[in-house]
Amino acid sequence: MQSNQKLVLKEILHARVLSEEIHGLLKGYKDDNKDKIKLSGNKSDIIENLVDAVELKIVPLEKVHEIIRDAEEYGDQYIFLYETLPKTTNTDYSNGTAIAKKVIPNGEMSKFPKLMMIPSSVEWVDFRSPNRGLKDSWMMKLYDRKTREVKQDEDVKYSEGLRIVTYKTKEFRLIYIVEWTGKNLLEFKIGRTTFDSNRSLSDSLKKLRTLVGKGINVQKDFKKYDLSQTIANIIDKSEDNKKIYNLLATNLQDSQGGTAQIRTYGEDSTDLLEDDSRKAAVDAYVSKKGKATGVSISFLESGSEGVLSKDIIVTLGKDDINQIIISANVTPQEYNYVRRKIKSLG
Repeated sequence: MQSNQKLVLKEILHARVLSEEIHGLLKGYKDDNKDKIKLSGNKSDIIENLVDAVELKIVPLEKVHEIIRDAEEYGDQYIFLYETLPKTTNTDYSNGTAIAKKVIPNGEMSKFPKLMMIPSSVEWVDFRSPNRGLKDSWMMKLYDRKTREVKQDEDVKYSEGLRIVTYKTKEFRLIYIVEWTGKNLLEFKIGRTTFDSNRSLSDSLKKLRTLVGKGINVQKDFKKYDLSQTIANIIDKSEDNKKIYNLLATNLQDSQGGTAQIRTYGEDSTDLLEDDSRKAAVDAYVSKKGKATGVSISFLESGSEGVLSKDIIVTLGKDDINQIIISANVTPQEYNYVRRKIKSLG
């Protein structure tokens, strides 16, 4: 690999991929290369060891790309769900190749998959159909640039009546994903950054919908997938599922449109409804024609039968009723576990 390729690979591995996944990939090649592969050290050390193993042609570069792909496509993202309207059939959207030809610029697909840090503008980087072997499914992925001015210094010159503030522009790589599950569900996924706001998230979603608009008519063919019943069931069944998840917070709306938020206060292992006063407040809203519009829960490692390596916090309905937020990098197995549990509560 050239030096710039190694730099990009190291930066992406450090920013996106869990140490356990990097370690696991190296470990798979350790037995046959005991004198060349090292598994000790911190995350930076393990990444260096992995890149060295790639250069020695012990670990195929494609295997590294696979764990990066998984890290980009699972977790640490905002997920917006849409379901087809009754007049829209699955066959209208199951031909991913035909849709891709409408939305992806000519000649780009021959370069897939692409791997880069921060693009100068929106960059199409991958398309798969079927996606991970799922019949009639497909996935499109793009990178984008996101910038923010961060305050660095401030100097006040009282004699001149001046306040001088210095800002530094920080850049982040934003990951967009559009997925069709093959069964009337369309998902827009937007990677999380350290300075997301309601406005920036809304702008990103609009931008992504525009980018795929020539092949996917969300306004005409889809409606938001309503998670209201799932949210209600999560609260209603929290006692039955206390070994699977803790309820951390909920947003409530009364019959007149008034709102309130009730959350735990620093109790890492305590369910929201274990406190009698909080339970009474939630019951008061729900029993008088109110409803829960959002919820945050922590799926528990201890109740996952070994699937989760840590507790995973998930939020439903924070910004819109079709939104799921998985607020951490997770493995594909952890992601699928969380999504299955959410679906089972719907």
